[in-house]
Amino acid sequence: MSQEQDIDARLSRLAEATATVRPRADFSGRVMQRIGAEQAGTLLALRTPAWRFFPVGMLAAALALFWAVSVNDQVNEAMASSDDTELSW
Repeated sequence: MSQEQDIDARLSRLAEATATVRPRADFSGRVMQRIGAEQAGTLLALRTPAWRFFPVGMLAAALALFWAVSVNDQVNEAMASSDDTELSW
């Protein structure tokens, strides 16, 4: 028996064994209730105390960007001043 036939046989046995299995009557309602609870939890997560630190993080990112540009300018000036030496051939 090939592997494909073996899988087909197993799937047909599984289909026969579970033919009478059905979800309970309130299954859809419970699923929708759970989805609603998760969405409400997501909205509540936005109101947590950590949300208050968002402006502080934005300020830190802006300062880091300013510092990076400043350091880049200093490096460019240092590189330009090192090129002032004359070369003699």
